[in-house]
Amino acid sequence: MKTYEPDRNGLATLRLLILLASAVLIGAVWYFIPVKMIVIIMAAAVGTVAIFSMFVYFPLYFRSLSYDSTDREIIKHSGVFIKSHQSVLYSTVQYTTVVTTPFARHTGFNFVIFFVYGGQLRLLFLRYDDAMEILGRTSLHDPPEGGQSDVP
Repeated sequence: MKTYEPDRNGLATLRLLILLASAVLIGAVWYFIPVKMIVIIMAAAVGTVAIFSMFVYFPLYFRSLSYDSTDREIIKHSGVFIKSHQSVLYSTVQYTTVVTTPFARHTGFNFVIFFVYGGQLRLLFLRYDDAMEILGRTSLHDPPEGGQSDVP
């Protein structure tokens, strides 16, 4: 069994994006609303939410996020306030999607999505090499019973 942890660069990138989004939102409120007291209240609310998410919620989320991979299945462990454990057998995966962003090796924004019957399993904020390794494991599962695969 191999355990994968999220890339810490993803946390730094998220913090930067939250800071940028909150600055744009506060700037838009300041530009479009002429009442100074409303601008101060909105800036305080946006700043509080941004600080809470940057320094409390997302660090706790990244600390709780991990993926265990065996020869047969992958298990996702996540959750800040409510812990969640999801598992998917590689043999039940219908198809996969890999989402990478520009500069994916530096931002940590690499996602693997397994689509299975009735749902999906999203593996978030992986290192690029880990995402490609997990993707390679999906093609290694055994053919169905009877020894033949569905592909001619």
